[in-house]
Amino acid sequence: MDFFIITSLTKDISRIDLFGILIGHLIFGVALTRLLDWTWLKNLMSEEDKKRMLKSYTWKDLLVDGAIVTVVLGIIFLIISNFL
Repeated sequence: MDFFIITSLTKDISRIDLFGILIGHLIFGVALTRLLDWTWLKNLMSEEDKKRMLKSYTWKDLLVDGAIVTVVLGIIFLIISNFL
């Protein structure tokens, strides 16, 4: 049932609306990142733990991270293509 709501919504939204929504989300994300204090992230791991983690990072980990990013981008582009 929800699928029909989404398909009827895609007929009501124009390309200009879609680009406005995407650009608005990007602006909000950048502004939120600038407003929040991220200095606490440095204290999560000690320097020794960071070095140990980076030494144990292999090409397989990089491949898995790349695959996750690819899947997320694919889902985003699939959603965008529904509106266009």
